[in-house]
Amino acid sequence: MQSIDAGQLRLEPLTAAHAEAMFDVLVDPEIHRYLDQPAPPSVEHLRGVYQRLETRHSHNGRQRWLNWVIRARDDSLLGYVQATVTESNSAWIAYILSPRHWGHGHAAAAVAAMMEHLKAVYLVERFFATVETGNGRSIRLLERLGFHLATADELEGRVLSTTEQLFVR
Repeated sequence: MQSIDAGQLRLEPLTAAHAEAMFDVLVDPEIHRYLDQPAPPSVEHLRGVYQRLETRHSHNGRQRWLNWVIRARDDSLLGYVQATVTESNSAWIAYILSPRHWGHGHAAAAVAAMMEHLKAVYLVERFFATVETGNGRSIRLLERLGFHLATADELEGRVLSTTEQLFVR
């Protein structure tokens, strides 16, 4: 994995060394309003999760796990972007940004840069993202990036919770 330039931001491959700074970002309760998982219970727990993600692949080797922290020019960490790249040249993407940095275009810049990198380096042709129905901010971000709400055909065979929507690009 390599770092990615995203204008005023830099996407840096996530490592266990980021756990302490990311813990401070991820414990903000505002972030978890639309997430399925709770805040990490400790820095040590988060460090263990990040050590596993550093392998960059699933247990069976069929998926690439690509995770980057979003670093501002002042060196602070704003959040992360991630992609699970499958054998079918598609990627499931996700992103989390500290609420202190919402509304400044950082998430759009980071996700767009990651997607361009995934197309160029990993030959990704199709992108998927799930979003909680009430998360208007995230839905608008995906729509600005060219995603659309999945059609019935695109939803076929996929299992979502009753509060999730699938977006496709």
